Amino acid sequence: MRHPTPFTCLWVAVALLGPAVPSLSAQGAAPRTEGELRAFYQRSCIGCHGEDGSATAADGRKLKGRDFTSEKDMQGTTDQGLAKTIRKGLFFGMAMPAYKNELSEEEALLLVRSILRKAKKGEPIQTPASAMAKSR
Repeated sequence: MRHPTPFTCLWVAVALLGPAVPSLSAQGAAPRTEGELRAFYQRSCIGCHGEDGSATAADGRKLKGRDFTSEKDMQGTTDQGLAKTIRKGLFFGMAMPAYKNELSEEEALLLVRSILRKAKKGEPIQTPASAMAKSR
């Protein structure tokens, strides 16, 4: 019998516990701002997709994460398709957790259109506050 790796166990836990985390938008609050979505990216996506969205982090390479900075990787994708993947996850939450309880459809689309589609290799996706701190 093959035992699951700690990494697999982590994704199973995230997949199972994810629904327990309510979305602010689901509670009727206003959709998140672009700055808040950048902070969400830093908390939730950077481990696999990297600081700049290029998926060069170790987990991103291992799991073949999408490189948002590559025209080739992004070719043929739609904003709605990417937003659906963000909300639904991949492979039952094992390869990528689902964020449907954390992001509304509107927020996922804003994340795709305003942040991921504009990602550039070597330019970290930062919150406005962290971008200002780095420029000083």
